[in-house]
Amino acid sequence: MHFEKKVFVVLIAIFSIFACDPKEDVDPTVKAAQNVTFKKIMELSPFAAAQNISVSPNEKYLILSYQENTSVKNYYSKDGGETAQELFIYGNDKDKPIQTNISNSGLFVTSDGGVYDLNNIRSGSAAIHYAKGVTDSGKLVYIQNDGANGKTFFIDNNGTYETTGVRLTMEESLYLGTSGEKMGFFDAYNRVIGEFDVTTKTFTQTTLTNLDYSQVYGNGLSRNKVKTAYSYGHFAYAKEGGVIIITPSKEIRYYNYPADYQIWQNTEGGMKLFGDHSYVNIFDRWGVKKVYVASGTTVAPVDHDFAVCRVGDKVYSQGFLENNSRFKSGIIREANGVKSYLPLEYEFEFQSNQMFGKTYVMGNYAYVSDKVYDITAKTYATSPIGEILSVYHDTGKTLAYTSKGIYSSSNNRNWTEESTDLIRPNLVTKGTDGKYHALTLVQQVYISPSTQAQTYSVDIRAYESINGIGWDFVTGSATNLSGSGPRFMSSDGTVYFKDNNVGKIPIAHFSEDFGESWVRFVNGENTATGQAVPLGFQTSEFEMSNGKFLSVRFEFSGQMFLNSCTTSTGDCTEIEIEASFNTQSMYQFDDRTTTLSSNDELVFNTLEGIYISSSLR
Repeated sequence: MHFEKKVFVVLIAIFSIFACDPKEDVDPTVKAAQNVTFKKIMELSPFAAAQNISVSPNEKYLILSYQENTSVKNYYSKDGGETAQELFIYGNDKDKPIQTNISNSGLFVTSDGGVYDLNNIRSGSAAIHYAKGVTDSGKLVYIQNDGANGKTFFIDNNGTYETTGVRLTMEESLYLGTSGEKMGFFDAYNRVIGEFDVTTKTFTQTTLTNLDYSQVYGNGLSRNKVKTAYSYGHFAYAKEGGVIIITPSKEIRYYNYPADYQIWQNTEGGMKLFGDHSYVNIFDRWGVKKVYVASGTTVAPVDHDFAVCRVGDKVYSQGFLENNSRFKSGIIREANGVKSYLPLEYEFEFQSNQMFGKTYVMGNYAYVSDKVYDITAKTYATSPIGEILSVYHDTGKTLAYTSKGIYSSSNNRNWTEESTDLIRPNLVTKGTDGKYHALTLVQQVYISPSTQAQTYSVDIRAYESINGIGWDFVTGSATNLSGSGPRFMSSDGTVYFKDNNVGKIPIAHFSEDFGESWVRFVNGENTATGQAVPLGFQTSEFEMSNGKFLSVRFEFSGQMFLNSCTTSTGDCTEIEIEASFNTQSMYQFDDRTTTLSSNDELVFNTLEGIYISSSLR
C-alpha cells in the first residue's frame, strides 16, 4: 500500500473514532422532554365546611349545614364524625341551613315540626313523625289544644301522642327550644321564663322581677336586634351592647361587649347558647365581624367563626388548622385544649371541580392560594406572604409578587418583605439590558345589554426596575387590548397573546419591547408592516434558566405536546408526551394554571391533584 493511501486510511479511522454520535446532537432540553417523567406531589385534600353545626350530647350524631354561593346542602354523620352523607329533608326546611338539637338516639325536629331519624335517612323519604321538640333521651313532645285545658303538652308513646294534662300558660310562640329533658320559653318583654320538664311532667313559670336590661348597653327596642335562646336550664338575651344569661338557679349575669362593639348593628349576626356559654356574632364600629363568647365572669373573643357547637367542654367548629393535612377546611373538635379535624369529608365543589388552582413549586414547598404546602411533611400552613400573583427566579433568590407585597427569599420558605408598593406585577422578567421589566394586567368585561354576550379586554401597563422591587411606570405604555391578556414575557422583550373573544376574526397582539408598544396581527399579517407573520413563528409560555423556551399544549382527545424552542418566536421542536396523569380535562381547564418551578419543572393543576415533571433543563 502506498504511503499516501496508508495516511488516508488512518485519517478515515481517526475521523470515524471521533465522529459525533447523532444522539449527541439532540438539544438537552429536547432530550429531557423526550424522557420526561411525572409524579404527584399533592393529593386532593379532604374537605368539609359548615355554617351551622349541631351535635348530639353523646357526640355520636352531627348535622352540618354547608352553603356554597346560594346553594345550601345539609350533611349528617351517625358515627361521631368518621363519615358524612347528604341529609335529605322536606317541608319548609328543605334546602335551608339546619340548627337544631339532636337526641342521643339520632332524632331531630325541623322548624316546621318534622321528625327525622338520622339512622334511617333516605333520599325521597319524608318526616317519620311530627313534634315540637325532642329531648336528649329521645322523647318527642307536642303542644296542642286539649279541650277546655287549652294548649297542653303531649308526649309520644310508640307513635301516639298522649296528653300530660299539663297546660302551657305562656304563648307557644315564646318557645325557644328543647335541651336536656326540658323545653324553654322566654317572654323577654314581660321578663317571664318558663320550663316544661318532660320527665316530671311539670311546667314552671317564673317572673324575673330583678332582671334589669339597662345594665347592658342598648335600648333593645328593635326585635331584629334582640336575640333569645335556651340551653340546659339557661336562658340568654342579647341586644346591641351585650348579653344577659339567666342560670338554672335564677342568677342573672350581665356581659357588656367591648366598647368598640357596642353599636346599633348588633346582634344582627345572631347568638347561640350552649349551657352557660353564649356565643355572639357581632360587629365593631368599623363593620368588622367577630365572634365572642360570654361565660363565667368574662366576655372574650374566640379563634373560630360562628359555626360552633359546644357539648360539655368539647367545642366543635370549622376552619383551617395550621401545619395539618387539609388545604381548605374541615370540621374541628377541640378537647382539653387540643384541636383536630374530624375524618368526615364532602365532595368538594370548586370552580371547574379543581381543588388547587395555580401552584408555584419552589424547592420543597408548593404555594397555592394563601397556603404553603410542605411536600415532604405533607402539611399545609398559611403562607406568610399571601397569595402569589407572579414570581421571578433570580440568581440566588426568588422574588414573589403577592397580595400582601413584594418578598424575597433565598430558601423558598423564609421570606423578607421588600416592599408594600401597590404595584404587583402579573408578568416579570429580567431583560438582556440588565433591567427588570414587568406588566400589570387588569381584566375588563363588557356585557352586552341586549344579548348578555361577554367581551373581554385587558388594561396593560408596563414598568421597569433596577432591582425588581421598586418599579417605575413606562410613560405612554398604558393601553387596553382585546382578549384575556398575555401569560408570558421573555427576556428579549417578546410578549404575545391572541384575542380569545368568541366570534372575532383571528387577531393577536405582539410586542418586542416588554409591552411598551404593540402591533396587531390580523389574519396572520402584521398590520404595522403589511407583511405576513414569518413562517414558523411561534411564541412560548415559559423561559427556562438555560435560556430555552417551553410551551405545553393539550388536545381535546387528551394528547399532550411539549414544544422546546431555541428563540422566543420560533425554532421549535414538538414532542408528544405520554403523561402519567389524566389529561382528558386539561384541554378544557388548563387555563393559565400550569407553572414552571424554580428547578425548571412543569407544575400541572389537575382534577386529581398537583403533578410535577422532571427537570427540563
